[in-house]
Amino acid sequence: MARHSLGAGSGSRLDSPPSAGNDCRTAARDVSPQVESLAPSAVEPLAGIARRSLAWLVDVVLVTLVIFVAVSAVGAVAGPTVGIHPEAATLEDVVAADLGRIVLDAVFATALSAAYFVLPWVLLGASPGQLALGMRVRDHAGGGPPPVGRALARWILLFPPFATVSALTAGLPVLGALVWSAAVAWYLVLLVTTARSETRQGLHDRIAATVVRRRAGAVDVR
Repeated sequence: MARHSLGAGSGSRLDSPPSAGNDCRTAARDVSPQVESLAPSAVEPLAGIARRSLAWLVDVVLVTLVIFVAVSAVGAVAGPTVGIHPEAATLEDVVAADLGRIVLDAVFATALSAAYFVLPWVLLGASPGQLALGMRVRDHAGGGPPPVGRALARWILLFPPFATVSALTAGLPVLGALVWSAAVAWYLVLLVTTARSETRQGLHDRIAATVVRRRAGAVDVR
């Protein structure tokens, strides 16, 4: 009878539910992959408008310098785009612009602008200005850097080639004024749509399916 009771007791211990400690450890193992999949974007707050605007200004200055140096280098090798001929017989011929070179410089400048933004967004997750101010451009769904197609779409929407179009319309002041008026209106649209969005996604971010986050630990600038 004692042996039977011991067996029954052993059976009851074997059939008893696992301890709470085992449950916690099992739950932790089940949840940990999910936590890892959410990092780091899940812990990165949204970037404020002031910080993003400052980064935009930094990038505009930097990319303008890059384009200026590159186009100047091309001009030093291939000759100036605009030539001055004081000995010309007519006033119209004193300043002569090479239309083909103007178009080439405009295309070259646009390509440099695309490379300046798209490559860092895809490879590093941020443009140079955004890196300096502790921000990242994230894919809205996956949380990682945006793929090439979305990064290219974001660049086209955030940095339309207004300057290039204006250069191509040189000599047509009315058309040039319309181009720059459209630029001001477009950036107002981006600013308003970003400010009104709970996720700080302006029209450009919504179309490109991206979101701008502040790197964890970076001081907030609203």
